[in-house]
Amino acid sequence: MKQLKVVRNEKGALSIEFLGILPFYFLLFILLWQVVASGYAILSLKSAANDGASVYAMTDDVSEAEVAVLQSIGGSALLSNPSISINSQANGNFTISINADHPLVFVPAQWKTQTAVSLNSKAAGKVFVP
Repeated sequence: MKQLKVVRNEKGALSIEFLGILPFYFLLFILLWQVVASGYAILSLKSAANDGASVYAMTDDVSEAEVAVLQSIGGSALLSNPSISINSQANGNFTISINADHPLVFVPAQWKTQTAVSLNSKAAGKVFVP
């Protein structure tokens, strides 16, 4: 009879259940953090493309546009290896395209190059300088 009384005692059961679900909370937090970091990386890349397009539209100089893009990206750990290409047409229209790698946040450093996601952003405009 005493053994049956011990089995019905549920003191501490909630703590054990919480410890069982705790790893899933950590996993959810890590996934949420990665989504926020990826959104910020995409927003930064689009902003860099717009900055480069603005500079190229005003100066018609590829090197100044590339400097503006690199300054806009800055030393961000969320974007690496940016490559910039500007396709200019005879009528003054142009398209600037930026490709960059977005390494995953919670991946060890030795795997970041293999697990990086490639991002692409484009901006179009017209050169104002005659």
